[in-house]
Order: sequence, then structure tokens, then C-alpha cells
Amino acid sequence: MIIPNLMAFVANWNPQLIRELKGRLKPRSITLVSSVSLLSQALLIFFFSAQLPTEKSPYGRYIIDSKQFPIVIEWQTWWNDIFLTMNWILPMALMLGGVYMLIQDLALEEKRGTLNFIRLSPQPGRDILAGKLMGVPILLYLGLALALPLQTIVAIKAQIPIGLLLLQYGVFAIVAMSLFSLSLLLPLVGFAAGWLWTLMAAFIVFPSLQFLQLIFGVARLANENPNAWQDFNNRWDLWIKWFNIPVSYNIAAWYGFMSLTLVVLMVGTWQVLNRRFSDPATTLLSKKQSYLAVFSLNLFLLGFVTPIRSNSWQELGTFFLYGIIPLCLLLAIAALSPQRQPLQDWARYRRESTRHHLKNRQLFQDLLWAEKSPNMLAVFANIIITIVMWTPWILTAQFQFNSSQSHQNWQWILGLVFLGGLILICATVAQLVLLNKIVKPQLWAVGIVLAIVLFPFICMVLIPIQPDQYPVPFLLSFAPWASLESAQFIDFFLTIAIQWTALFLLNVQLHKNLVKAGESQSKALLTNR
Repeated sequence: MIIPNLMAFVANWNPQLIRELKGRLKPRSITLVSSVSLLSQALLIFFFSAQLPTEKSPYGRYIIDSKQFPIVIEWQTWWNDIFLTMNWILPMALMLGGVYMLIQDLALEEKRGTLNFIRLSPQPGRDILAGKLMGVPILLYLGLALALPLQTIVAIKAQIPIGLLLLQYGVFAIVAMSLFSLSLLLPLVGFAAGWLWTLMAAFIVFPSLQFLQLIFGVARLANENPNAWQDFNNRWDLWIKWFNIPVSYNIAAWYGFMSLTLVVLMVGTWQVLNRRFSDPATTLLSKKQSYLAVFSLNLFLLGFVTPIRSNSWQELGTFFLYGIIPLCLLLAIAALSPQRQPLQDWARYRRESTRHHLKNRQLFQDLLWAEKSPNMLAVFANIIITIVMWTPWILTAQFQFNSSQSHQNWQWILGLVFLGGLILICATVAQLVLLNKIVKPQLWAVGIVLAIVLFPFICMVLIPIQPDQYPVPFLLSFAPWASLESAQFIDFFLTIAIQWTALFLLNVQLHKNLVKAGESQSKALLTNR
């Protein structure tokens, strides 16, 4: 009675989850997964047992004194090595296995056409995706759950506090759920190669686990040595603060800050997931959501480098400003650029609005807030948000080009403006490409934007030039900081003139294409009538 009642409860709570469970929890699958999990644990214990010293071979890592008979084994070290091995294998299997399974499942549903059928169900999109997240890797969850009792026993034998172990389990779970949420998004935007994205995820998971293991190890030392955290932070210069709030003070501060950050990321990801799942033709972000996302990202990064405590933290801020943030703004272009049909609908709406003598102010509001309008003004607004938020930080910094020369702060602000102009050009080009009637316009848009980003660097490699001799090419690239120190007023003027002339011409062409698209759409509708 208990199991049928539980299944009925799950079916009422999340029908998609019960569909996934019924499709996967077959007796044969459960037996196979359980056998593999238990056999793997047995092999692990057997492997480490073979490393133990014997009277015939009184050598190795786990013997206290090779000259002492009978031999004395360092059991705590042996249990500790087993624990550390499992502490790598289990989260790696969870995260990489889950990423692959979720991407492949959604990609297969999309290929078969059943995903559109699921969209027609009365369930909210978030419930369907939550059912996928919980149900698709259920056999993986089962296999790993069978290994938890052994890891708990090993942790006790290795004298690891259970509270610390549970805390780490919680962080692993949050990291895994964040990765799984992003994995659900990939097939919805056309990235269906599960093995490729799993490989890419490995480059994120491995260093992340390495860092978490390091923090976990310091936390264990802190149980015996209260100064362990202070020694660790001093050695690696990791006195991390977020707006002067200590983050690296202890294990609770570390894990709490990381968990809160990942939870905020998950909430944002699920907003995008729900939006994209409900309407595959819509943009990933609404314009309002993009402003909030860019503001939050800038606030998050600013917190680590405000106030400026040393040259190393100032260099980190410069990397955020000229490395991470431009990359994120390029991603914002992809998230805000509507496809051809929504653009045609908007162009037809604007044509009808113009016929009814609507004011230009409404056009401005459309470009700033409307879902189907072109992306340029929204991208421009996000660039302005970035510049405004970082300007006070730039004005308090002491930038140095080398040991003897320094940039004036206004030059770095100008460099940020040049980056913004280049990003606006990329946004306009991407929108022009998406408005054209071509095969796979998204791939063309990505390719052309990448060409705009990489072409100047390729030219600089093929035609070696120095930033102090020819500053304008550098100012027009994604590395304007390289020539800020040597550039003269005329170089800054030429850069602004070139960028804004290109923007003007591109936007004139986009306007013509939009007017034409609106006319053709209106004619088609009138013909159908």
C-alpha cells in the first residue's frame, strides 16, 4: 500500500517525474545499476587492501615503522585515502553523468518531436523540466546513493566530522543542480551534442572540485589547529572579501557564499528555462531581465575588488572589466536578439502604429522594453549600466602600463567606451543577419560576430604592429587597453569616428530591412484575407 500511495502522490505532484520513473526504474535496470555500484565499491576496497604492507613486504605508505615486527599499519591514513578517492569519484560521476544524460534526453525528445507534445500539456514548463531533472538521471542517483553508506563508514574511520561531511554533500548537490539546470537549457537553444558539452563541463567540474577539496582539507585541519584558515589565506593571498564582507574566514563562510551565489544563478537559469520552454521562438531573456542580469553580474564582480586592497586585486578588477564583462555582453547579444519572424511581426506592428500617428517616444519604449523589437538599444542600455557602475572604481584605481608609466583614469573609461562601441556593432550585425532569410541564421550570426572579434587579432599576428606605433587598430579591437598609454587625441577621435560611422550605416541598413519586412508582412496578411 505504501508504494502505490507514494506513486499516486508523485503522479499528482509532478506527472512528468512519474513518467520518467516508470520509463527507467525497470527491475533489470535497477539490478544492473545496483550490481555495478556494489562491484565498484568492492573493487575499490580490494585495490586499497592490496596496498597494505605484509610481513613479506613490509613497505609502503601505510606502515609506521618498517623495522618493527609485528608490523603496525597506519589505518587512519588508509581510510583517509579511500575517502579522498570516493570524494573525487562520486561527485565527478554525478555531475558529468547527469549533464550527459539530461542533454541527450532532451535532444532525443526534440528530435522525435515529443517535446512539442509535452509542451501542449497543462503542466507548467518549470514542473516538466523539474521532472526531467529529477527523473532522467534516477538510475545514476540510485547507483551513487548505494555508495553513500560506504563513504560514511570510511569517513567515520578516517575521523572526519559527520557535520563537515554533510556540509560538503550539500555543496556538491547545489553545484550539481546548477550544472543540471544549465544542461537543460542547452538542447532548448540548439546545442544537442551531449558528449561535447560533457567534455566542456569536465573543464569546469575538475578545477571546481579541486578547489572544494582544498577548502575541505583546510576545514579538517582547522579542527585541530585554529590558525589553519589564517595560514591558508596568508599563504595563497586568499583573504577574499565581498564589499568588505569576509568570505574566506572559515568553511561556513566559504560554503555559504558559494551556495548563495549558485542558488541565485539557478533561479536566473530557471527563469530562462521556463521562458524558452514555453515559447521556443522567443529570446532567452526579456529586455527587463537582461538589465537585471547585467546589473547583478557587475555588482557581483565589483564586490570582490571594492575597495582596492592591493595591486593584485586591482589587476583582477581590470581582468573582470576588460575580459569577463565584454564576454558576458557578447552573450547578452545572443540572449536578446529576436529571430526573423518576431522581427517581422514587430516591423508590421510599427508600420501600423506609424499609420495611426503614434509618437516616436513609443518607438523608444518599444526598443527599450518590447519583446520582439531589435536588440541594439537594450544592448546599449546594458553597456551604459556597466560603464556607470564601474566608473567610480576606475576613478579610484591606479593603473600602470609598466613600472614607470601609468594611464590616466579617463583613458581607461574611454577604453571601456570603445569596447562598448564594438559590442554595439556586433549586436547590429547579428540582428541584420537574423533578419535575413537564410539557412541557420543563428550559426551565421555567431560566426560573423566571432570574425569581428578575432579578425583584428589575426591581422596583428600576420602583420606585426606595435600598439605604440599604430594605436588605432588596437583601439578598434577587443584589446583597447594595449594602446591606451601611447594613443594621442587624434587616435581617440579617429576610433570614435570609425565606430559611430559604422554604427550609423549598419543601423540605416537595418532600418531599411525592417521597413521592407514590415511591408512584405502586411501585404502577405492582406493577400490571405
